[in-house]
Amino acid sequence: MLRLLDATEWAICLTARIDMFWHVDQRPPIPGHRATLRPAPRWRLLDGGEEAFGAILRRVDAAQRSIQVRAFVWRDDATGNALAAALLRAAERGVEVAIRKDRIGANYEMIAGDRQSFFSKRVTLPQHVRNVFMSIVYAGFGPHRQRPNKLLEALLAHPRIRIEHGTLNDHSKLFVFDDRWVVLGSMGIGDNHRHEWIDVMVEVEDEELVDRLRQRSSAVVDFDPTRRMDFMLHSRSAHAPGTCPMLDDRLALIERAQTRLTVVMAYLGDRRFTDALVRAVERGVAVTVIAPERADVLGDTNLATCEALLHRCRGASNLRLVLHPAMVHAKLVVVDGRWSDIGSANFTRLSHGVYDEVNLYVDDPAFAFQLEQLTERLAAEGLAAGPGLRYRKHYLHVERFFVAVMSRNAP
Repeated sequence: MLRLLDATEWAICLTARIDMFWHVDQRPPIPGHRATLRPAPRWRLLDGGEEAFGAILRRVDAAQRSIQVRAFVWRDDATGNALAAALLRAAERGVEVAIRKDRIGANYEMIAGDRQSFFSKRVTLPQHVRNVFMSIVYAGFGPHRQRPNKLLEALLAHPRIRIEHGTLNDHSKLFVFDDRWVVLGSMGIGDNHRHEWIDVMVEVEDEELVDRLRQRSSAVVDFDPTRRMDFMLHSRSAHAPGTCPMLDDRLALIERAQTRLTVVMAYLGDRRFTDALVRAVERGVAVTVIAPERADVLGDTNLATCEALLHRCRGASNLRLVLHPAMVHAKLVVVDGRWSDIGSANFTRLSHGVYDEVNLYVDDPAFAFQLEQLTERLAAEGLAAGPGLRYRKHYLHVERFFVAVMSRNAP
């Protein structure tokens, strides 16, 4: 069922929209802090792969000085080649391009879609072993021979394109243009993300925020929930092994919920987040959770987690769990119609301590309102789930073993 916002919530959202057009922070000052009069960051929610990829290509074509790309998945398909060609054009006109492409993501590139990885053309023995295992479990065994790509060769040879491809476990999806625009969210680079999956990105224009991202990535400053926008992130190079400040920040945000909590999540399974959702239901918060009906990977872990959530909440009327027929790959949280958390991190142990992740934190009712509207649309397209969800127990054990091995050093 769609839930209508009450008069108070509509008033808050209307006020927030007026504030957004003023571009001035009109919120009351926080005790102990000076009120800021700097212009509010300009943001735009990119709903879906077509809109997000179009915005990214336009930013690439408009860039004048620099482009930074961080990607977990980059497929050798029409979408992957379109972005590569645009980056090559940018470099040809003098733009400095820096690409950080995670190597472990190649395994996901090679088991789905056209099974072609844009960057990983030489399949190592460990990659091949993982490919065979993942193909048998998830996609059906198939060939993984990689075709050469002349566009890749041109990128590798260009003097103004710097590519870091030895990186392991960088799960972020992040673009920075001219140190002025940031685009981030859940969308990988591939035809499935662009045309089939449900992904959400956000574009923000603010030079100070770009500098803030740089400081947060190097752990120069800590996460500050009193800011209008900040970054929740995990960086293995900046944070001590076995620690993940992002985990504590995200859990604290959920614990803050008093009236309503909205979660759209591709992958579940971390009991710490399941426990936090149960506590929110128990204290009377209206909780909405939307997940894919059958995820591309960890699908049985998702269903088992949803079943556990339903069982522990024992039919509570303030819990709504919706399974969507499409692959919901978005990762977002909205608290009390005001605070939002959107980016690349899932509710899994892999996202907290194993992968590098970047999420945007936003304190803005207008931004939260748009995310809640998106969530209601997804809820209307899905099916409300009740107790008795079926999942394959033998697959669940395999998935849990895989995650446990990968996250053995995570907090």
